[in-house]
Amino acid sequence: MQLLIIGASGGIGQQVVTQALARGHQVSVFVRQPRPWPSHVTIHVGDVGDAAAVAAAMPGVDAVISCVGMRRRNPRNPWSENLSPPDLTSRAAQHIVAGMRLHHVPRVIAVSAAGVGDSAAHLNGVMKYMLANTMIGTAYADLARMEDIYAASGVEWLAPRPTTLRDGAVTGRVRVVSHFGTFAMIRRADVAWWMLEALTQPVWHMRTPQISNVLS
Repeated sequence: MQLLIIGASGGIGQQVVTQALARGHQVSVFVRQPRPWPSHVTIHVGDVGDAAAVAAAMPGVDAVISCVGMRRRNPRNPWSENLSPPDLTSRAAQHIVAGMRLHHVPRVIAVSAAGVGDSAAHLNGVMKYMLANTMIGTAYADLARMEDIYAASGVEWLAPRPTTLRDGAVTGRVRVVSHFGTFAMIRRADVAWWMLEALTQPVWHMRTPQISNVLS
């Protein structure tokens, strides 16, 4: 399968590239800045805010995986200044959908977040506070707009909502959960694994599943 990974330089995006190659997929990446990639990866350098650049990466693609996410000056500080436009993910979704329609790309998976949209009602108290008082709320509002764009697009789409992200090797132990518990976490490698597994399914019955690692 020919995959286009948008936002491939981030933590989840890098995992998607590595795991997709290991599964034998052909991989193209769309990134803002050039950097070393394996020799058999096709590289497209551009900004997701540039509709023409996004569309130019689409020919021949079987599926798009978007790992686009907002960046803060200090990623560990949720009150830190946001370095990304407040409409980053929703604008990216508009351009991805336009490129898919132009080049007849059938499927897209875009990373969202637990607590976005109708899952907000099931947030734990800590996350409710964070959304109301930090830059995380700005990111979540835009992710909700992103989901709405895909829902209205007519393309085949899936927007998994991972719980709190952490590093670590892939486990393959992922479940769909209804609540975002205080200690619910998922490894970035497992988010990538779950999305690549989803591509093997002919039909997506859930559009916005909330995913977390299985507790041991």
